[in-house]
This record gives sequence, C-alpha cells and structure tokens, in this order.
Amino acid sequence: MSWEGWTLVAVLLVIVLGWVLWLLAQRVDRLHRKVLRSRATLELQLAQRAAAAHELAMSGALDPVEAVLFADVAQRASAGAPGGVVRDGLEGEPDVTEPPSDVDRSLVESELSRALRAVLESRADTEPLSEDPLAAEPLRRLDAAWYRLELARRFHNAHVAEVRRMRANPVVRLLRLAGRAPMPQAFDMDDTRPRL
Repeated sequence: MSWEGWTLVAVLLVIVLGWVLWLLAQRVDRLHRKVLRSRATLELQLAQRAAAAHELAMSGALDPVEAVLFADVAQRASAGAPGGVVRDGLEGEPDVTEPPSDVDRSLVESELSRALRAVLESRADTEPLSEDPLAAEPLRRLDAAWYRLELARRFHNAHVAEVRRMRANPVVRLLRLAGRAPMPQAFDMDDTRPRL
C-alpha cells in the first residue's frame, strides 16, 4: 500500500474516532438533561405531597394539635422549595435575587414523612381517618401524591446513578467529555408511606 493509502486510512480512523467521541459526549449531555428533567418532576411531586398534607390538615378531620403539626411541617416543606432539591450546581448558577437557603430539603421532607406516618399509623388502629368523610378525599390525594413522589425519587436517583456510571468511564474522564458539568447528586429522604 502506498503512502496515500496509509494517509487515507489514518484520516478515516481519525474521523471515526472523532465521531465516536462526539457520540459519547452527546450521550453524557443527554443523561445530564435527563437528570434535570427528573429533578423537576421530583420537585413537583414534593410540592404536591406538601399541598396534599396541608389540605388534610385543613380538612377538619384531625384534632387541632395534629392539624397544626401537619400544617406547620407541610408549610416548611413548601418553604424549602426555592433552595432546590439537591445543591450540586447542575442547574447552573444560583439566582442572585433569591437569598441562599440553608434548609436541607431532604431533612425537611423526611420530617414531613415521619410526622404524617406517626399520626396516620397511630390513628389506623383506633379510629381510622379513612372512615371520616372529611378526610377521605384529602387522604386519597395524599396517598396518590406520596406514591408519585416515591416513583419520582426512584427515577431521579436511577438517572443520577446512570450519569455517575457513564462519567466513571475512563475515556469520558480522561478526555473530559462531560465538560464542566458538576457531578449530579442523588436525593435521599424518608419516603416510606404509612400503613393505612
């Protein structure tokens, strides 16, 4: 084979290698966008569960102490929303008009789960809320929102694990195919639903 043939083979190999690396970089970028979409869904489901808990608190089916407890914890969970679910910087630069939030979202959401579970499970043996006509619809909404939250959190964490696996690839790390994007973080919280 002449030097022109070898040159052509070398150029083709460089083109194929560049194309493969471009596809790999595109895959990493798509996975990052998938994490952002699942994070937005998770934020929505957290807000819907807090709203459903607040609706149950205002339904009149709970005694005043339980209602105040639910309303307070649900309001704190809603107030933690501007801080974002995970502070890994994947969403971009923080909004400078918003004051930085020192609320750990996973702790507040776990506190809401524990408060709801404690009251609902304690009342399940004596006087179940599901039999109270004032609480039937709010409980149904809370249960549905909680189920969707569990799914959204699982999907988000699965997408984060997929990105982390891809970014652990030596080629992706060595050639910095992820660019300057920060490593996404999973969202861990207590989201175990109560036995009703």
